[in-house]
Amino acid sequence: MSWTDELAREISGAVSMDDAARDAVATDFGRIVTRKPQAVVRPASTVDVQRVVKFAARNSLHISTRGGGHSQTGQSLSDQIVLDTTSLDQVKSVTMDSVTVQAGIKWRALVEHLVPQSLSPPVLTNNLDVTVGGTLSMAGLGVASWKFGTQADNCLELEVVTGAGDVVRCSEAENRDLFDAARCGVGQFGVITEAVLKVRRHAPRFRSFYLLYDDLARLLDDLKSLMEDKRFDYLESWCIPCPQGFKKVAGQRQPFAQWFFPLHATVETQEGESPEPLSKLGGLKFYKLVHTEDGEIGEFFTRLDNLFALWKRGGFWDYAHPWMECVLPWQTTPMYISQVLANLPPQALVGGHILLWPALGTASRAPLFMRPQADFLMGFGILPAVAPRFVNEVLPRLNMASQAAAMMGGKRYLSGWINFDHAAWKAHYGEQWATVIAAKRKFDPQGILNPGFVIYEIIA
Repeated sequence: MSWTDELAREISGAVSMDDAARDAVATDFGRIVTRKPQAVVRPASTVDVQRVVKFAARNSLHISTRGGGHSQTGQSLSDQIVLDTTSLDQVKSVTMDSVTVQAGIKWRALVEHLVPQSLSPPVLTNNLDVTVGGTLSMAGLGVASWKFGTQADNCLELEVVTGAGDVVRCSEAENRDLFDAARCGVGQFGVITEAVLKVRRHAPRFRSFYLLYDDLARLLDDLKSLMEDKRFDYLESWCIPCPQGFKKVAGQRQPFAQWFFPLHATVETQEGESPEPLSKLGGLKFYKLVHTEDGEIGEFFTRLDNLFALWKRGGFWDYAHPWMECVLPWQTTPMYISQVLANLPPQALVGGHILLWPALGTASRAPLFMRPQADFLMGFGILPAVAPRFVNEVLPRLNMASQAAAMMGGKRYLSGWINFDHAAWKAHYGEQWATVIAAKRKFDPQGILNPGFVIYEIIA
């Protein structure tokens, strides 16, 4: 009897060994790394997860945890066991302050469950088709992160199956070391099976002001002011190129662009309430108010669905996605962004975009969400869709942008394309590196969980 057959006999959930099931989880959203597992496990319960972990430890096998598969460096891939947590997708209870869910539920399903009760999580990712456990293990950023921090900051309690096979409840008050390791821990220390999340009562409607800036410095000044005076609930910005043709660079003609900076500033509103531009936009230095949008709050939460649908129709969703996301200190943000945009060919963003996430430096307290120490921060993400034949041309440029961010005091956001050696991982975690090493030894002593991503030792 093979080990896959033995595993199937030990759990009540599904264990799939057929090619179709294995091929479906052999790559991730990044479309760069491919690993075909020998077995795909869809657990029916936390007990199933515990049994899979213990089985893997006994048989010296590796497990990769997979939710929505939105990773870009193979974090959710394995050539042995893929643990597909999307089978754990239930809402267990709701109060006015919190919701308890299984970790494989997708944020879209949770939002649909909560919105009729006028409740929502404080922070939602732009893409709702990712799992609660997946984003909690990364951090989870959204257009309300500027004031509420990451999704991990809005997690009250977790149930975790450690790499040692223990089922542990943890929170700030109980088993704090595991709570702080599992949140933003990129699946290195345990499998999140259940989470208790903060919820808040939201207004029924929203009004968004679509602003356009032609000057980065003015945008940054206004973003800082908006975070200080808190006049809006959501801040969403990005960089867009207006191609200008070709210019000579080192004797060769290359495409170039003038960059513009949209900002969508959104406030929640009550029925019949319509804040006027004069009252909400006073003092801002935008180039143009392009549009004002009103709608039901649920429409706002799913506002990017149409964009994703266009990417899918155009085939870009199936391209490679080597995203480079970082968090910068405010003082180096203007220089960094200006230099990156000056050297970024405008055609590189077909089927993608460049996002900006402004944030207060005090918004997050999650220890393993690595970010600069500053009063104000800027998240910056180059999010391209790359045809497979061009991937090897693009990766060196993205690695250069990543290294430049580190040189300017930035930290990488770890869901994207990460090309770190041991020294880079150690530098990324900085003073938390010893904590990471200790947590790995304590909670995953045999190193069976999501191996090969974080490099703990120097490889000769």
